[in-house]
Amino acid sequence: MLNWNSQAGWQFSIFGAGLFALVLVFTFYRNRVRRKSLRQREDGIYVWIEWHGGERTSLSDPSKPGGDWDSDGDGDGGD
Repeated sequence: MLNWNSQAGWQFSIFGAGLFALVLVFTFYRNRVRRKSLRQREDGIYVWIEWHGGERTSLSDPSKPGGDWDSDGDGDGGD
């Protein structure tokens, strides 16, 4: 978004800033849809709706650390 060029000084990329804002808004929207729709069925299975409308399930709470929504990058299949 901000670049330094020795001849021109600081330069601001509108495209880069717009792309960053778009990703940020999408992330907040996705998390809001997930959290609002999260419920636990009578059999103990957690069910939620993804941003695209698909239903997902999990045996454990997906919002807890190590759950399906955990994206800490440790390679365990998190989001």
